This record gives sequence, structure tokens and C-alpha cells, in this order.
Amino acid sequence: MDIILIPGLWLDGSSWEKVVPALERAGHRAHPITLPGMGSRDADRSEITLRDHVDAVVAAIDAVNPADGKVVLVGHSAGAAIAYAAVDARPDRVARAVYVGGFPTGDGDALADGYPAANGEVPLPDWSAFDDADLADLDDRARAEFRERAVPSPERVTRDPQRLTDERRYDVPVTVIATEFTSAMLREWIGRGLAPVREFATIRDVDYVDLPTGHWPQVTRPEELGRAILGALGSIEASPVNSRPGADAVMADAVMADLDEHGRPEPPLAADEAATLVGFLEYQRATLEWKCAGLDAIGLTATVGASSITLGGMLKHLAYVEDHWFSRSLYGRDPQPPWDTVDWKADPDWDWHSAADDSPEQLFALWRAAVDRSRSLVAEALADGGLGRLAQRTWPDGRAPSLRWILVHMIEEYARHNGHADLIRESVDGSTGE
Repeated sequence: MDIILIPGLWLDGSSWEKVVPALERAGHRAHPITLPGMGSRDADRSEITLRDHVDAVVAAIDAVNPADGKVVLVGHSAGAAIAYAAVDARPDRVARAVYVGGFPTGDGDALADGYPAANGEVPLPDWSAFDDADLADLDDRARAEFRERAVPSPERVTRDPQRLTDERRYDVPVTVIATEFTSAMLREWIGRGLAPVREFATIRDVDYVDLPTGHWPQVTRPEELGRAILGALGSIEASPVNSRPGADAVMADAVMADLDEHGRPEPPLAADEAATLVGFLEYQRATLEWKCAGLDAIGLTATVGASSITLGGMLKHLAYVEDHWFSRSLYGRDPQPPWDTVDWKADPDWDWHSAADDSPEQLFALWRAAVDRSRSLVAEALADGGLGRLAQRTWPDGRAPSLRWILVHMIEEYARHNGHADLIRESVDGSTGE
């Protein structure tokens, strides 16, 4: 399926670079767009209009051969409003629209007229102009990199009134990926009839997915954003992934599963053994991430009762466990940083204890990187020996666990700690859930 990716303000098509691989691994064709005037800071943007940006997306839709089926539009932030206008222009060519941290601006309204403009363009404002929720997970380094690549947006794109004429746009299904706000908050706003979200009340089919992070998930949580987009595609018939055999299909099915209200991929109900095991492991991983999401250093170091277990320690411990079983045990590889310099005899629980010295951003990055490595190694092992493949690193008695055993053990490991995470998270801010 062809997926057209539309950036929000200040970004070009390269802003999707960390999301595209997940879509392509699942067998789709990704088309990240750089909208008119956004290819260079030196471009003249003074005469570029909102319609110019909408027409660029419509041209991308028209460039896809109709014989290849309908397209999916993914719009981030203000790009959601541009996607919505493109849906209005080509309602018969769009299978689904996915709005990431953005809303479908209604007819006659402006997309984002609250930012200061100068010389026909809107530069990226100081970070103080954004709410704390917008900046969640965007650490100092990420902010510096973002500002370095930011391109001023054309003033008229933010000020021109949206023009919509075809009510068939209401028939095109929509998935909203809620980032700095929750789906519950969005539903409340819709119920109150607030102007920025009023179009949702008329769209006939809207799904909601929570992806707790800041306003730019393509920067802060690209892999999870890719999973969420794939989950939205899972409801579209004749996905190309459905016909792909082997290990790639197993891993693609795991990330293309339907997502629940917390952004977790639902394990398959009637799949083969490999897909079922991988599906349940992905679900448990996503549960841990949900339980840790949105917490600062104080929240990640909180304890309950006599236990010294923390959510931050859990992230670091499970990052170690991921690398230990899939890299060290299954493939016999040497430990990598930070595990390669640890004196485990001096402190067998170093992963738990040292987490208190790490920032939330460091802990999440360590864990997510370990999970990404594990996914690649599992796909490789499934293609070369399957679930019966034995680990290269044997136990002291000479036995070696199979990939099947390791996957079951990892599910058990996560499920056990997710029970701990339930209690700790509730003690921090009252959040509860399975």
C-alpha cells in the first residue's frame, strides 16, 4: 500500500526518516513529502499558499497508479489539516487518513495562526512558546537537532482559510494518534464542540490510539509511531503483508496488529506459534512502556513499600535482559555498552541500582535500542532455524535453550515486572489499568 507522509510546520519530508523503515519492512511504499517552500531555508516563501501545500499532496495521490489501490494519508500536526483538504479533493482515492497530534481543520478556519510571522514566513519559535506536554521526551540534544533542521513555514499556509467542498470526505475513515494529549481528552473536546476538533463529530468512522509522548513522535518515538500507523492500516483489507510468507511476515504481523486504547498491539487470536509468541512479547513490551510513559526522574525512581524496585530500574534491567537473551545467549555475541564494563560480581543488581543516575531520556533510549536489536535478531533467527533454533551460548551443563524457550521466558519476564509496574505507577500518580 502507498502511504503518503505529510510533515507539520517547520519540517520537510526527511522528518519521517526514522518512521519509514518500519513501514517498508511491513511491505508498504512510503512517500514522505517535502511541501512547497520547505526544501531550503533560503527559499522564497512569501507567495506560497495553503492551497499550494494541499495541491502538492493531491499531486502525490494522483501520482500513485489507481491499479495499486487507494492510498493512506498520514499528516502530522498542521499536516493533518492539509491531509484533510487532500481527502476533500480526492475522497475516492484515500483508504484512510491518519492524523498524528493534529486535527482536521474545518472549512473557513486557519491551520495555525497563533505563531508570529515575519517577512512572509513563520520561524520556529522559542521552546518557551510550547507547553511542557508538547516537549515531552524531546531532550536538549533532540531540541538542538530539531532547531538545526527546522525551516520557516510559509505565513499564508498558517493564515489562509481552509476550503472544503466535498462532503464525501466524511466517509473516509480516520485514525487519530494522540500524542501530547490523550484520546479521552480529545473525545471530551469533541463532545464540547470545540472549534479545532468539530469536524470529528461529522466524520463517520474515527479510531483513537494513544501514543504518550510529546508533539513530535517521529523524533521521540519513531518506532512506536510506525507501529501505530501500521496498526491503523491493519483494518484495511488486502494489506500486502497478509500475503508475505516466513519470518518477515511474523514480525510484520506483530507490528501491524490492532492497537488497544493504550497503543499496545493486540496479540493474534488464531495465528501460528511463532506469530503468537512474538505477538505476546510485543504486547508485554508495550505494556511496560505505557506504565513508564510521561514520568520524570522522580516518578521513575519511586518505590512501593519495602521494595527497592523502580520503574527506571525496570527499564534498565529489561534492556539488559533483552541484550542478554537475544544477543549474548542466542547469538553468542560479546556484551556491548554499557554491560561490557560492569563488575557483576561486585554488584549483581547493577542494572537496577545504576538506573537512578540516568535521566528518563537515557533510560528510554537504552531500552528502546535493546528492543530494536532484539526484534532484528528474532526475525533473523526465525528465518534461519525457526523456533527450534538453539542458542549458541550454552548453559554450564552443556544444554542450550531454543528460541521458543527464550521467547516464552521473555514473555514471563515482562509479565512479572509489569505486575510490579502496575503497583508502582498507581502509587506515583494514581494511574491504573491492566
